[in-house]
Amino acid sequence: MNVLLIGGGGRIADAIIDKLNKGNHRVYLLTGRREKSVSYKHVFEKYCVSYEDDSVKDIFESIKPELILFLGAYDPNFSWQRSRQDSVRYAASLMNVLSAYSMLGRGRFVYFSSHEVYSGSYPERVSEMEQVSPVGVKAMAVAQGESICDNYRRVQELDILILRFDHIYWIPKKGQEEGDICFRMCLEGLKSGKISGSERKVFSLLYLKDAVELAFAVIMQERPKQSLYHISSMEEISEKQLAKLLVKEMGAGVALADTSVGEHHRLILDGSGYQAEYGQQIFT
Repeated sequence: MNVLLIGGGGRIADAIIDKLNKGNHRVYLLTGRREKSVSYKHVFEKYCVSYEDDSVKDIFESIKPELILFLGAYDPNFSWQRSRQDSVRYAASLMNVLSAYSMLGRGRFVYFSSHEVYSGSYPERVSEMEQVSPVGVKAMAVAQGESICDNYRRVQELDILILRFDHIYWIPKKGQEEGDICFRMCLEGLKSGKISGSERKVFSLLYLKDAVELAFAVIMQERPKQSLYHISSMEEISEKQLAKLLVKEMGAGVALADTSVGEHHRLILDGSGYQAEYGQQIFT
């Protein structure tokens, strides 16, 4: 199968490429960057152009991918430090890519979303039917991306999947800054000698390799029952519990700073719809 992966480098892109390579798929990478010095193992061809470039349509026509993976919420090309510019560029990029995909008229398009589209506190696990409530520029852009994809799917009857992942974490590359909660806590411990954690903040963690394995069960399914899936371990943990685990692993010189004040905030995506259809086993 010809697969077009759309997203800059990073651990998530690496994990997806590795999974595709093991399945003997031919991987094409659209990096979204003009930097050509970075090499990627197991990539058949790399395109170092912006997602907004007119040549994207030519790339689609040349490859004729049967599967297109848009990293979306996990694309390191969007740092969100220049929030307004990144938001405009994100929407324009997605629209240009979807336009090329719709003109091609074949294949499956998969949009990677995240728990960030929800901002409230939920006493129960959050199902796919729950209305999104994004707060912040990145969250709003990602939620808008979901809406754009869903409109393309309904109006043009295209094969589009949206996958919302719960708090993914992974082992970072040396010298590379990451945005997941485990990385932020470890960095805080190294810089200040303490790790902050609140027992009032509750969430669910999902290791990257588990996330990829679960995602591919849906991606490779010929006819998924849903167009939107929550992918989550559904294992509850508080920020304070996580901080304790990291303090224990980091050893002497790092202490726990209890910040259990303020309102209770609980956000765990409900992956029971996925689990009922595909089964689920979490390894990490």
